[in-house]
Amino acid sequence: MGLSPRAGMLSTPSAAGKGTAMNETASRGSAGIRRVAVIAGGRTAFVKAGTAFKEKRPLDLAVHAVRSLLERSRVDAGLVQSIAFGVVVPEPGRPNLAREIVFEAELPGAIEAQTISSYCITGLRTVTAIAEAIACGRIDCGIAGGVEVLSRADKDTFREPTTRLSMGEHMEITRKAWSVPRALQDEIALASHRNAVRGRANLAQEIYPLDGAAQDSGPRGDTSLEALAALKPVFAADGTVTAGNASPVTDGASAVLLMSAERARAEGRTPLAYIRAAEYGAIAIEDGLLMAPGIVVPRLLERTGIALAQIDRIEIHEAFAAQVIANVWAWERGWKAQPTGSIDWSRINTNGGSIALGHPWSATGGRLVTTLANELARGGHRFGLISACAAGAMAGALLLERDAK
Repeated sequence: MGLSPRAGMLSTPSAAGKGTAMNETASRGSAGIRRVAVIAGGRTAFVKAGTAFKEKRPLDLAVHAVRSLLERSRVDAGLVQSIAFGVVVPEPGRPNLAREIVFEAELPGAIEAQTISSYCITGLRTVTAIAEAIACGRIDCGIAGGVEVLSRADKDTFREPTTRLSMGEHMEITRKAWSVPRALQDEIALASHRNAVRGRANLAQEIYPLDGAAQDSGPRGDTSLEALAALKPVFAADGTVTAGNASPVTDGASAVLLMSAERARAEGRTPLAYIRAAEYGAIAIEDGLLMAPGIVVPRLLERTGIALAQIDRIEIHEAFAAQVIANVWAWERGWKAQPTGSIDWSRINTNGGSIALGHPWSATGGRLVTTLANELARGGHRFGLISACAAGAMAGALLLERDAK
């Protein structure tokens, strides 16, 4: 379900039945729907599991992300009314990690908190939870985020519970079904690394250094198509999914600060972007464990009335290069939905994606929102789209926007 009057609070229906941008008139309308601003975001470095953060608790990384967000954005913690934080691999004895962040970070005790777990779209779900609370007028300011210390995860964590197959094994099934060639997967992986290396200065502005880790451990400036092609498949002898064209196992945390447009204006803050709408959905596992973006993104575009060609920047979570390719083909070809038209690959993951940067499951959503909002503000772009797949054959998508000049 998306953030709309039928399921949420972030887009309003036009006469044609499609979502329209929130504006000041709408935010004061009888529906009481308010515009939600992305004020700031940041994260720890994303580091390979078993290295710099292997002794850290999820709570340690989460507290660092939240404290650093408030300090760097110079926001009084007293303004924060709610925290939604996500974790897939929980810390023993702390079932509501979000509330423990309040205590451990010595934030005001009046901040209510909830912990969310929804596989790889967990971070997007936390953003949605805070955004809906702001849009409906329950709160004015909140923090969303997620953390994962996959150094602590056991092998079963990486398997789909219902099928007992790993994510990579499921990806091999989808790769065969969609006839995704190995060479194209490696091209996507190479682009992820090159864009991450090229965008390192941009990404550095979003990272809160911790214990000497001040940049992501994954991006490689020395990789090449030849080096990627030399890697052996991991999940099937005759497969094409390798360690080079899949996201690595990673530790990290992220946090995003959201406010109502009115609160941001009262605080004298210029939002990086606004959340126009969100959409979530699921499909049968038999249709492809990571193929739900194939229905979620077209649904979001149709509901908001925005064409894919109008999107200036796109952040696609790169669980696997084959997954990115198959979902883009699903959009373009009209798999279970109307075709979206062709995509401009030069607009995708312009600062790198999960293959290069890493993927601490619950922290990835916050990274996507932060990077996209900053990219829109930096380049003066109008629309930005986020697409993320998740285990359980689920997916989430967010549409961000900036006001036209």
